[in-house]
Amino acid sequence: MPAEYTGGIGEAGVKNLKEFVSNGGMLICFDNSCDLAIKELNLPVRNTLEGVKSSDFYCPGSILAIELDNKHSIASALPATLPAYFINSSAYAVAADANVRVIARYAKENVLMSGWLLGEEKLRGQIALAEVTMGKGRVVLFGFRPQHRGQAWSTLPLIWNALSSATATSTE
Repeated sequence: MPAEYTGGIGEAGVKNLKEFVSNGGMLICFDNSCDLAIKELNLPVRNTLEGVKSSDFYCPGSILAIELDNKHSIASALPATLPAYFINSSAYAVAADANVRVIARYAKENVLMSGWLLGEEKLRGQIALAEVTMGKGRVVLFGFRPQHRGQAWSTLPLIWNALSSATATSTE
């Protein structure tokens, strides 16, 4: 590829994201894009699967159960448990005093609904979806792919709810 189409958003792009969120914007990240937000925006979140060997944990494309806090606007009007598509995705942990709202966790038992999962114990009860306050704004971290082709019917409303909550917050 030509140089102008490679390299990512760079330092200027990261600076713009920080300003956008700090000034009241909402950044929504899916799956591996969360890594950039966590690292570059210094979010108090860590991926519990980072560095784990594939011989200890492997989930190459499966349907997993997530448990929702449907009192949160992003999960409102949804059932307490949903299937979510996970393909080499993420799970999160946060410090007890962090300004993070957990919206969904991987199920505490029977995580695998369909497919293949090696190392289920590494996912049980871990954070799957969270909202992190940063300045006047927030970052929404989807550790899975809520929009993945053919598997998104259950999780797509989470995206729409996040977008709706951004609009509601900006007009208040």
